[in-house]
Amino acid sequence: MSYIKVIQNKREQILEFTGSVPLREILTQHGFFVPHPCGGKGICKKCLVTVNGQEVLACQFRLTGDATVVLPEREELVAVTGGQESGYLTENVCLCLDIGTTTLALGLISLDEKCIIRTVTAPNPQRAFGADVISRIDYCTGHGAGELQAVLLQCIGRMIRTLLDSFGLTCVEKMYVAGNTTMLHLFYGEDCTSLGYSPYTPVFLDKRTENAAKLGIQGVGQVISLPGISAFVGADIVAGIHCVGLPAQDKYRILLDLGTNAEIALYSGEKIFCTAAAAGPCFEGANISCGMSAGEGAVCAQSMDGVCRVIGGGAARGVCATGLIDVIANGLRRGFIDKTGYMEDDTLPVCDGVSLSDRDVREFQLAKAAIRAACECLLKQAGIGFADVEGMYIAGGFSAGLNVKNAVLLGLIPEQLQEKCRGINNASLLGTAKYAYADEVLQLPLAQYTDLSSDARFAELFVKHMLF
Repeated sequence: MSYIKVIQNKREQILEFTGSVPLREILTQHGFFVPHPCGGKGICKKCLVTVNGQEVLACQFRLTGDATVVLPEREELVAVTGGQESGYLTENVCLCLDIGTTTLALGLISLDEKCIIRTVTAPNPQRAFGADVISRIDYCTGHGAGELQAVLLQCIGRMIRTLLDSFGLTCVEKMYVAGNTTMLHLFYGEDCTSLGYSPYTPVFLDKRTENAAKLGIQGVGQVISLPGISAFVGADIVAGIHCVGLPAQDKYRILLDLGTNAEIALYSGEKIFCTAAAAGPCFEGANISCGMSAGEGAVCAQSMDGVCRVIGGGAARGVCATGLIDVIANGLRRGFIDKTGYMEDDTLPVCDGVSLSDRDVREFQLAKAAIRAACECLLKQAGIGFADVEGMYIAGGFSAGLNVKNAVLLGLIPEQLQEKCRGINNASLLGTAKYAYADEVLQLPLAQYTDLSSDARFAELFVKHMLF
């Protein structure tokens, strides 16, 4: 028997193991979080920890004997749901859960008042297996879904207990759940490997009802998940459309969920055109040298004169998505970056100890070009122009903090839609709550999914929108 002492923040714990075990595996099993944006391939270098005084990559290191492991401070995400909370318990309540790739959000919902009573959020513990859904699908291919399901359900269980205990509740009858198709597969413990290769066939897409106890969830009677549309346009988009609502007659709305797999729906009262753009994990802080999620120490905004706003007000440790957009936009304005993304200097200073590289700028260009090209493909498919779009709604954890003017300057958002653009934070959770109020999904028209890999227009538009 061997022992390791693990130290993170103010927490210390002695763990036991036998033989030779991967460090990442034992840390994850005991609730210690170390980021692995690359999915444990050893290429992102963001899981550096100290073992017996030596820096190692947690995803590559194997323990063979007694050790002391010091982990970096745990990153506390700043998650905003965007909904008003009443704080008052009513007789008829339920729970609503959004399983985001990065963040989990759970709300206690009043069915009497049709409002959110209170929400709790937490980082999705599956981030220890990769920042994006593809990394997690890859992990399941070799290891099955059990481990990813277990860490997810443990975290959800703690969130449920926290929320119910705060109001003296022991149980609620129903919990409604939304998330992208991969997240729902992992929630139910379904094999999601078929989502990783063509023709990307999901095990299920329909609304699903399960006994919570059989899933291992305590404090809830039934679990009801919303239906999805395709392998890459999931129940989170269905919930988002429910949140935003249908447009006026003969008009369209765009719902864009910014993330690693940017899900986009262009819809009217009669048609839904949807797709998913492989934007890469730069919006989650991965593949960016100083990138991080929206946690304490993240530069979340930069003014035109270069003054940075840091979450928590302390020293900057990195840049999150909204800060990344502002910094690149300011670099473009000042001539440090040209319209092709070229920088004369190798780095673009952000603030003390934080800078962007030319590779970081290129990662952003790849992401924004994919998203912008995907939006325009849907417009062309629908045979409409920007004038027919009544509103553009940006969902995602950082959407409310997005500087729309800077996003337009960089070409992420079309200039024609700048005044029609609105951030709505967690549209998935808010839409799931609306679903719970009515206990049914809006009568949505049949959705038509576009596979961008087979759309010749996408490649042309992608190249065009690489430019700033």
